[in-house]
Amino acid sequence: MDRLVNRGSKRQERRRQSTAALLSAYHRDGDRNARARVIEQNLPLVHSLARRFSRSADAIDDLVQVGAIGLIKAVDGFREERGSDLGAYAVPTIVGELRRHVRERAFATAGATTETDLLGAVDARLGAEADETRALVHAALDALSPRERRIVALRFYRDLSQQSIAAEVGLSQVQVSRVLSASLAKMRDRLEAA
Repeated sequence: MDRLVNRGSKRQERRRQSTAALLSAYHRDGDRNARARVIEQNLPLVHSLARRFSRSADAIDDLVQVGAIGLIKAVDGFREERGSDLGAYAVPTIVGELRRHVRERAFATAGATTETDLLGAVDARLGAEADETRALVHAALDALSPRERRIVALRFYRDLSQQSIAAEVGLSQVQVSRVLSASLAKMRDRLEAA
């Protein structure tokens, strides 16, 4: 059993490294083929997130297209100095696109409903989804040690650079990078198990 888990972890690490290399080739060298490969590699993430927003089988295709736009924006906006995990950067971008689409679609089909009523209903629905997302994030954070949680919070909630985090917690930038990579892998594993 341990060998299966270990092989899965190694495979995920190789995939992350491959994605990082492709992103580097795209952003540094302008390699459009690398960009296309990164997008293709991460489409399963888009499908997974789109299913969370889908209310019918017909809507899933539209949601996947909207989510793919979010993925493209994430790939284009990703910067290596912010970390090496595209997934951590892409998920909020994709979810934001999906929420905007759901809100616009609900407003377009509302008919005589006032905009205020409609936005209240959509916000209530999205609020429930936000609560679910918060619960998932908290569950993923529970997989981390207090030190790892602090570093993740400094990076993603306070938006500090790795260098600033290193100065604040007394580590080198390289150590902070390693802690972030390991922490994000633990969180991803916890979320995939959920």
